[in-house]
Amino acid sequence: MATALATPFYLDLGFSKTEIGLIAKNAGLWPSVIGGLVGGVWMMKLGINRALWIFGFLQMISILGFAWLAHIGYSPEWLAIVVGFEAFGVGLGTTAFVAFIAKTTHPLYTATQFALFTSLAAVPRTLVNASTGYLQSLFGWESFFILCFLLAIPGMALLYKIAPIKN
Repeated sequence: MATALATPFYLDLGFSKTEIGLIAKNAGLWPSVIGGLVGGVWMMKLGINRALWIFGFLQMISILGFAWLAHIGYSPEWLAIVVGFEAFGVGLGTTAFVAFIAKTTHPLYTATQFALFTSLAAVPRTLVNASTGYLQSLFGWESFFILCFLLAIPGMALLYKIAPIKN
């Protein structure tokens, strides 16, 4: 939800489309790849459930970087840092999420269940993202990103039920 309006946000901060392409798009690519690779290594040591907690928390915290960026305004350096940190967190989180889905599938129906679970996981994101423009216009950028951070808390709380940290 937080990055659904990334380009309009960057434009509102005063970045040109060229700057967005050079800074935001490049700052996100390699941290995302590295996050996925590092996430796989760390997850092997932490376990899937613990990785979901830690990586999910990092993803949640990364949203606050966008609130900070909205607060300080135009800063190419901070844009690269915030986008890079968020992309690294997404790489970590995606690794744990995919591993969790793979772990929950039945061996006889892995392909079907994996496809179903990943499709179902996209439904809430798609539905919620439809309201992001309205929410942003209602609250402004900084408060919008703080709201996105707060809305991540129930998802993290759900981990108590589906991925207890003790396992």
